[in-house]
Amino acid sequence: MLQSMRDNSQGIIAKVLVGLIIVVFALWGVDSLVGLATAEPPPAEVNGKVITKNELYRGIDLQRRQVLTQMGDNADPAMLDDVVLRKVVLDNLIERNVQTSAAEELGLFVSDQMLDQMIVSTPEFQVDGRFDRNQFESALRGAGFTPLTYRELLKSEALMNQFRGVYEQSAFLTPTELDHLLALNTQTRDIRVARFSVDTDSQIVSDADVQAAYERMGDQLMTQEQVVVDYVVLDQADFIDPDSVTEAEINSAYDQLKVSFEGGEERSASHILLEINDSQPIEAALAKAEEIRTKLAAGEAFSALAAEYSQDIGSANAGGALGYLTPGLFEGPFDDALFSLNVGEYSEPVETEFGIHIIKLNEVRAREVPALSEVREDLVYDVAEANAEEVYVSALERLTDLAFSSGDLAVLAEELSLDIQTSEPLTRNGGSGEFSDQKLIRAAFSDVVTKERLNSDPIEVSSGRTFVLNLNELRPARQLELAEVRDDLITQLKRSQAAQVAFEQAQRAQAEAKEGQADIEWTAVTSVARGAAIELEPQIIEAAFAMARPGGSRNYKVVQLTDGTAALITVDAVGTTEEQIADELQTQIATVLASGEGSQAFRTQFETLKSNADIVIN
Repeated sequence: MLQSMRDNSQGIIAKVLVGLIIVVFALWGVDSLVGLATAEPPPAEVNGKVITKNELYRGIDLQRRQVLTQMGDNADPAMLDDVVLRKVVLDNLIERNVQTSAAEELGLFVSDQMLDQMIVSTPEFQVDGRFDRNQFESALRGAGFTPLTYRELLKSEALMNQFRGVYEQSAFLTPTELDHLLALNTQTRDIRVARFSVDTDSQIVSDADVQAAYERMGDQLMTQEQVVVDYVVLDQADFIDPDSVTEAEINSAYDQLKVSFEGGEERSASHILLEINDSQPIEAALAKAEEIRTKLAAGEAFSALAAEYSQDIGSANAGGALGYLTPGLFEGPFDDALFSLNVGEYSEPVETEFGIHIIKLNEVRAREVPALSEVREDLVYDVAEANAEEVYVSALERLTDLAFSSGDLAVLAEELSLDIQTSEPLTRNGGSGEFSDQKLIRAAFSDVVTKERLNSDPIEVSSGRTFVLNLNELRPARQLELAEVRDDLITQLKRSQAAQVAFEQAQRAQAEAKEGQADIEWTAVTSVARGAAIELEPQIIEAAFAMARPGGSRNYKVVQLTDGTAALITVDAVGTTEEQIADELQTQIATVLASGEGSQAFRTQFETLKSNADIVIN
């Protein structure tokens, strides 16, 4: 066999294959052969541009985090469908690529300097109002980005905003268009309304009608699936026992309190605050701060200058006094400046997120330890709470073990002295009280509880309060019996019949009115404006403004109201409100309307680009 292989390796085909392998090695390396065998197509391509798996996975992770954050305390990753997330994120990436490609074709661009400015001005990347590289890199790591991939994302966002702005910011309304729209908006109508209603109690519904409605509405006459659960609650508050706290524990806690006061000091301070805003940029604030320092050096009182210049409304009238401050109360530059001063000195201008400060140190005093009698009650409760937490943690570990190993709640209740309670019937929409918490509802409807009929895992609904559930009763969804809904069906059928009779009466009156033969009891309403807050139903106003101006022949329209009443409407005259719209308001209206037109133009253009794009989804 070996000889045969040796002979075949000398053939022309073998030599060609060897030659191809050598070329591949030379150009792309060994990994190319592995890649040929294992390469997977990218998730998608847009006009030849690849959307990589890394982009997709990073997008899915970001989307998952955002959704969980929006869900708040009830967040449950198990509720998120990865297939749905993948589709949403991939569609978003495709749309981003369509827009950025179109932006680049239009010659739009974002320079590196623009990206740098966007990054350094982002509040999430700042510490004490200044860009901080460590904060920047930490925030990116938390979101799964590198500085390079974040810059790429930022660039695409800026390009998309520019592309959208091409349409949204270039749209406009001509004065004629604006006048026409304002005239329509200020139009009024004088109308007459005749109402037709029928007493529902006068309607007759047969058993056959009820049976037919029941069969027709069968799918709508369903109960929701319900569960009733037994449960126990382990509550840390139940272990708090102030009477069990010993004198030794109180003295120990007091000793710890005294240690926290050792070497500590408080500083009485005053300050003058100059805000930084559009009317007072940082340069102006700094210049004013130097002016104030000059006056201080000349001997003017700090309190008087604070009352005159400080923009801190909480302290200006008190001469800038802030009271006694401890280290760390104001972190950053303010704290650093204050604790570097000697009594009577005032600081150089200090910039913080609130503005520019001039700080004066008035007095330094050691922090005094309060007497035991003053804090005894607080210490007793603190010790009792700490002791309760230790007991609770130990009990929680035992609760977890027993919940897993026991088939019901009896053992848990007996060993941990807990009461077994029973919930109200619960639906997947939630219950009342603590069972409005979705974590409890998900546990109540979990397979472990409803199908395996085992104890749930411990569910902590709030700090120090944990539930374990066990199924008491499962009530599957079912169609309601006819007897259960008969009265409701009769009421619905009577209302429907009464509404139909009223509508037919209005239609007959309409026909007679057109012939000039009707004797109709009209109610006249004058100067009705669009969206008017008067005693007319929205359906009537909408119908009246949809009708043509009165001309040679009078127009009539019948509308059904939500309460079953039918209304016959006719328009007597069309006018305008006497209210004049100010020029400034007209400009604002034009801007809003033009923005809407621009947004629609952008959406239309984007849909066209997307439909014409070469999109491949793998």
